[in-house]
Amino acid sequence: MRVTQILLKQHIGWHFQKHWRFQGKRRVNDTGAEKVLKEKGIPVEDANAFLKEKIVRERVEVVSYGEKVQPLDKTHPNWHDRKLLTYKDNNVLLEGLIQAQILTNTVQIQEGLPAKYELPEIKKELNRRIKEVILGAHILDAEQKKLPKLFDPLRPAFNFPRVYGVTQNRVFKLLVSRLLNLVETTSDINVTRQRYLADNLYFSYPFERNGDLIQFQLQGDTVLLAKNPLAPITRQPINELDLPDIFPIKPTVTLNEENIYVVENIYPVKKNAPKYHPHTLFINYDKEFVRNIFEEEVTTEQIYGRTLLKTFTAAASYARAQYGEDIKKLPQPVTLQAVQTDGRIFYFGVLQLNTLDLESPEIKNVWYQTAGIDLFQKCCYELGKPVLEGYNKEAIKHLFAFYNNV
Repeated sequence: MRVTQILLKQHIGWHFQKHWRFQGKRRVNDTGAEKVLKEKGIPVEDANAFLKEKIVRERVEVVSYGEKVQPLDKTHPNWHDRKLLTYKDNNVLLEGLIQAQILTNTVQIQEGLPAKYELPEIKKELNRRIKEVILGAHILDAEQKKLPKLFDPLRPAFNFPRVYGVTQNRVFKLLVSRLLNLVETTSDINVTRQRYLADNLYFSYPFERNGDLIQFQLQGDTVLLAKNPLAPITRQPINELDLPDIFPIKPTVTLNEENIYVVENIYPVKKNAPKYHPHTLFINYDKEFVRNIFEEEVTTEQIYGRTLLKTFTAAASYARAQYGEDIKKLPQPVTLQAVQTDGRIFYFGVLQLNTLDLESPEIKNVWYQTAGIDLFQKCCYELGKPVLEGYNKEAIKHLFAFYNNV
């Protein structure tokens, strides 16, 4: 290797930084000039007063789409000293159905649907189309989003790989809308003309019970409206039937307590609408959204109770809008059907609302409830191929019976 002379180069950037750091620590020396000038009576002014002009800025309120966040205390305009007990879309009751019966003054005459519901037969061609709808809603849709993390109670620390696919809300919308489309195309045209489908209708029903102010604030994910109201489903006397007893548990346990609220009765359909009367309420059950406040798994009884409370809220708000704010004993019972599903299991219920006096021992409301019906057992990809196993047409039969009921 040839020996060359060392180049005496300096890093200009490094030297500039060191020089800047050193010079930045220098202080201004006091020359004594200011003292001499003051002794001779010559005024001395601060140079910063001339170099830096003082700017007075005026506060301007900018009007935009965002509202100012109010503090959640007694200064809030909607603060009330009296607590409001609320039940919302993500809540479940501790005791499930029996607690919902007590809150709504509702009795259950029998298990299953009333005898008037006749389940039709499903043709082979229609079954084939329904299977295509199930596959399309669950796995063949183009949406690919990160799904909730998988969890194994037996191995709580195991970290499963994240799964991508169709979200629960989209599965519900696709499945319900496409199944109802098949039902409409195979039903009597005179019945179809009397139906109208609406999404995301908000219902609110406030009432007082045993000195507590309660308000149910719930959303109808998909609501089937009709030109005419449903006929009553039973004339059977129910005075002898008693409500369940959950003593010593209070019926309002697990309801939310709020001080900031607005008490309002809302039925979201205008009275002059051609399809004004509620017919069937379709409820989305999202396991990641609907939770127990004690962080336990939601039970089947709690799902039943959620179905009843959602149906009652829609029916009661409709009854008030129809007959007036102060109505108690209804001149005509209000009948409303409900279907709750997570995309695989279907829960069917029917409510006959006879009274809004929820403390009356004489007149009670009537509720019919079916057990969960599996639409299928498995719907997934296996070896890259879509697979549907265990298809059950009983759920579709109930859907046809509900749609064609008048």
